[in-house]
Amino acid sequence: MVWACFWYEDGAIKRSNLYILERDFESKKHGYSANSYIQVLDDNLPGCWSPGLVFMYDNAPIHTANKVRDWFIEMGIPVADHPPFSPDMNPIEHLWFHLKKIVQQQYPELANIGSREDAKRALERTLVEAWQLIPDKIFMAVLESIPKRVKALIEAEGWYTKY
Repeated sequence: MVWACFWYEDGAIKRSNLYILERDFESKKHGYSANSYIQVLDDNLPGCWSPGLVFMYDNAPIHTANKVRDWFIEMGIPVADHPPFSPDMNPIEHLWFHLKKIVQQQYPELANIGSREDAKRALERTLVEAWQLIPDKIFMAVLESIPKRVKALIEAEGWYTKY
């Protein structure tokens, strides 16, 4: 699982580094938890967020846990209110396709890499590098499409849209 953010400020696209989440071995399934997500937020969000910005995430359980909600309140970071089943509304969701495309184009050797652990480490390095290769014009196109996506979501009364 990866985390990243981007925003528009002072006439330019800004982006965080891509962060590879650590598994929470204290959680039930040794996967990702609200605790591992808060660690990502602690490590990364203060360098990205500034007053006037609103944070948006999807509705994954680790994002909506009470302790995560409390973290945002404690940090004074406003969170966008959006329908629970609306990934169309989160601009970053539209960038993952471009990230995958760049990985496939720029690093075709990943398709035939060795052991599982070697492949995982190589993929992690590649994802971090590929995130920085996404052109700013892609980020701008995603941001500029927000009004159309909001309109489509309103017309669909919160249900699925073409986005």
